[in-house]
Amino acid sequence: MITDQEIRESTFQVAGEDVTRQDLAFRREVKYVLPNADVGKFRRLLESNGRRLVHNKPVSTVRSIYFDDVSLSDCQANLDGIRQRRKVRLRWYDSLTPSDLLFFEIKWRDNRVTGKHRLELRSRQDVSDLTYRQIVDELVDALPPQHVGDLLKRSEPIVIVEYKREHFASPDGTLRMTLDYDLAFYDQTGKQHISTSFPHRMPEMFVLEAKGPQGEQEEIKELLYPFRPRMGSCSKYVHGCQQLGLVPSRNYH
Repeated sequence: MITDQEIRESTFQVAGEDVTRQDLAFRREVKYVLPNADVGKFRRLLESNGRRLVHNKPVSTVRSIYFDDVSLSDCQANLDGIRQRRKVRLRWYDSLTPSDLLFFEIKWRDNRVTGKHRLELRSRQDVSDLTYRQIVDELVDALPPQHVGDLLKRSEPIVIVEYKREHFASPDGTLRMTLDYDLAFYDQTGKQHISTSFPHRMPEMFVLEAKGPQGEQEEIKELLYPFRPRMGSCSKYVHGCQQLGLVPSRNYH
């Protein structure tokens, strides 16, 4: 039995420095939402026109707990097209529930310019044994002071977003692209612990994201040639909230 004292002393440890992703800062992010598309076709296209990047394995499963306030203010900011906005999430890879390696992330956006603060954490116990209140309290203890306020403003677990991800780059490496598919969403509202029951799956949809210096639209077109997918807005967090019925379904920015 884990005592409160043990939890306060030992749950999360910072495993790496607070990293501001300079490769994302001041870069433009473009998304293409492609329902009912052939993943294999686009995979072959990206491998032919660019090159595959492998991070530990060719295909990773990404899972993130998104935190917000009770009014879903971050979700609403996206729906309302607020140009300056943030999202707070706890991310891990390849296991159904968090392993001992997690990443606390704050993703910010100013119009189409994006950046991300990413902090690597180690957990000395099974995070799924903790309540959400304990997780937030332990994160507050572990995080650098400059990020605590962002979490405290968004301390309610809302949704777990899950998908498979593959990484690609342009031949010169200036443009990075990810192919995300097999999306699933798990409602966390009102839950005391991490819940991976009753997923809402969307196997018919996949998302292509391109990140690169501003003004690289022509290079994106070259990578995707001969296809001409339409750019669109797609926050997986917002999409999950809509699919789970937490907010009304409508177009967003």
